[in-house]
Amino acid sequence: MTEADFEARVTALTEDMYRVAATLLRGHHDRQDAVQECIWKAWRNLRYLRDDAAFRPWLMRILINECRNLARRTRGEVPTDEIPDRPQAEDAYEQRLRDEGLHQALMRLPEKIRLTMVLFYLDGFSQREICGILRVPAGTVKSRLNQGRKQLKKQLESEA
Repeated sequence: MTEADFEARVTALTEDMYRVAATLLRGHHDRQDAVQECIWKAWRNLRYLRDDAAFRPWLMRILINECRNLARRTRGEVPTDEIPDRPQAEDAYEQRLRDEGLHQALMRLPEKIRLTMVLFYLDGFSQREICGILRVPAGTVKSRLNQGRKQLKKQLESEA
């Protein structure tokens, strides 16, 4: 894969990467750091990618690992840089989710279920791809999707 091919593929996946990072990290700057570090690690380790068709799941696996590493390193820190002086415009994705009440309901789900739901419903990964990304059996992915749907339905019905 050439540098131009890598750049084009990463650029096309940037929104998906940010969405996955948003399911695992609370702070906007942490999300950006995780995505940036993921891209750097992917570029550095591109020679280990055996199949170019598996680039998207491979990249998401790196991102998830980076998000978890960042969350572990920053646990217990108070993100004072996350407190804006004045209201800032949110990106369209977060605003849309917040408007629909889905974002809060989604964020209340356990991390494993939330991540599976985002990968499947928002990023369009197949159940088989999610198995590879999360390194869990197919039954676990199906179970998490089922549990997530039930929990979201319950939360959204109680809010209505």
